[in-house]
Order: sequence, then structure tokens, then C-alpha cells
Amino acid sequence: MVFTHDERGEIFRVAVNRNQSGELEYSPINVGELEIENIQFWQEADRVLQEIIESERQQERRQSKGMSL
Repeated sequence: MVFTHDERGEIFRVAVNRNQSGELEYSPINVGELEIENIQFWQEADRVLQEIIESERQQERRQSKGMSL
């Protein structure tokens, strides 16, 4: 299941199924409308995730500097 939105601000759930011939089929299902609060929440969540990723990278660099061959 994938969530996406189009330019009109509507949110769609995309169902992915395999048909009888083995090909993937995509079926968009309208879930609702996108509110400004949703965008702000997603931006804040992205910022927090980026901070976590950068913190983990820095920690890996510190650990690898301490190793010698």
C-alpha cells in the first residue's frame, strides 16, 4: 500500500495487485483531501528523520576513525 497525493491536494491510496498473467496492476483509491496541517506535519517528520540519519552517520564516522588495521 502506497500513499500519494496529486496536484489538487487529494490523497490517494494506491493498491497494488498482481493479475492472472503476473503483471502488476495499480488501483488509486481516493482517501480524502490534503490539509496544510498534514504538509507541516510531514515536513517536521522529514526534518526529524534527517537529523536522526545525520546523527547515525556521524556516529559511524567516529567509530570507524577509532579502528586501525
